[in-house]
Amino acid sequence: MEVSAKERQRAEHLLQSQRIQLHQIESFSFMKRYRRDPHENIAGGKDRYGPGIFVFHLKEKQDRILHMPPFKHPSSLVRFLVSQGIPFANYSPCNRSESTLPAETYQRPSLYMFWFFILFLTFLILGYYSISGDAWWGFIPAILSFGLSLFFICMLMTRFCYLTLDNDALTVHSVGRTIRYPYTDLRKVNFDFAREQTFTHIMELLDKDYRYRLFYIGRVSRKRLNEIAERLQQAGVDATCSLNDNKRFYQDKRGNGEL
Repeated sequence: MEVSAKERQRAEHLLQSQRIQLHQIESFSFMKRYRRDPHENIAGGKDRYGPGIFVFHLKEKQDRILHMPPFKHPSSLVRFLVSQGIPFANYSPCNRSESTLPAETYQRPSLYMFWFFILFLTFLILGYYSISGDAWWGFIPAILSFGLSLFFICMLMTRFCYLTLDNDALTVHSVGRTIRYPYTDLRKVNFDFAREQTFTHIMELLDKDYRYRLFYIGRVSRKRLNEIAERLQQAGVDATCSLNDNKRFYQDKRGNGEL
């Protein structure tokens, strides 16, 4: 696999910042929770959950853990390491086991979504009335109100996705957009809790070119994420569900103490 000069530069810069040489890396894990061995002494070593967990498994039998949100370009690092022949430890390619899969939409109502829509509408109206008034200082609250309305519409577009699975593809729906991923274009999918309790769970995926995407799937019931992962496996996608569906969020004490 060929990587661009910019991707190589990003990956090499990140490795340098972590003081890791390429020859020190035995393998790496990505899109998987990290559970610390209590008998190991690991710098900053605590259990990690949520999106973008990147673990370097070093030849010295040590692990180096990073949090790689999308703005840090995890795709560049994954693509660079794969191009250098570094094993992707938790990627398990699988073949399609079901010839036909029924179409189903995984969607639920969301009170948070309704609340964010009310806030968006409220600040939009406040901004309109502030700027249409006679007071010279009206542009100040107008700018603040319009800024907040943009923030809430952005949250509506990115934090409340739901999913459709049919015989050929996984489709992600949200306010104003629909993204379709044929199963043949997907390598890996993982479901886990979000780090923010307001947006309780996420879906992260790698496409066939090892490019990373993150979706907050607030309109999908967490009780059905294991079912979705199983259906993706039947379609030939390496899919995992890391969360305990008896919990509402990671720190929830329910669910027999399991995380």
